[in-house]
Amino acid sequence: MPGPTDDYVRVMPAADVAEEEIYAFEVDGELRVLTRVGDEIFACDGICTHEYAELSEGEIEDHVIYCPLHGSGFDLRTGAVTSLPAVTPLPIYDVKIVDGEVYVSRTPRDEGEA
Repeated sequence: MPGPTDDYVRVMPAADVAEEEIYAFEVDGELRVLTRVGDEIFACDGICTHEYAELSEGEIEDHVIYCPLHGSGFDLRTGAVTSLPAVTPLPIYDVKIVDGEVYVSRTPRDEGEA
């Protein structure tokens, strides 16, 4: 019987995720980022879809992560582009809190799934 964290990877204690701070981590060699906005923790790809730039060096404002290179914005809830020059949505990953630990799905959420 599958457990509650199958297909998820442990990232860090939920209590250590500070508001609008960006934490880089890797899953199977791919860069991802984790952040908190209000009471919610979000995870997304760590590389901008416009041009190679690490989003861990970017900024968070409300529910949008901004790329440090050209300022492309992505909604952390859906991955939707909120500001150009990016036109491709950012892959978003499901987050679970289990026993106070943050777990992030290995595979991205389907586009349009909120």
